[in-house]
Amino acid sequence: MKFIQILAALLATFMLTSAPTWADSRQDAHRIGAFAGAMKYCIEHDDGRDGRYKMARLRAFKEVDDMSSRRKLDAIAARDLAYNRGRYLGRKLDRNHCRQLVGASEWRRFFN
Repeated sequence: MKFIQILAALLATFMLTSAPTWADSRQDAHRIGAFAGAMKYCIEHDDGRDGRYKMARLRAFKEVDDMSSRRKLDAIAARDLAYNRGRYLGRKLDRNHCRQLVGASEWRRFFN
């Protein structure tokens, strides 16, 4: 009996540490979708760097395209919300914030 309890505890620990949880993946989908919506908003409100915004948005779309259907729906909803409200994760988008988003180290993977 003790062996089964130890085995169950080890299995649970392995499952928790080896793969991201469903909530983490939904959060990532939301963030990537919101980024795509922010880039669409920035394209329309900052003419100086629309090429970089379009490139970042395209790369975000490619990442969304590889998601499961549930995560993809979360990303699309977050994209539309960010674009319609002109906010990225609660912060109002203005010219400076748009430029910060494109230059942020978090999103540099989109420019490789």
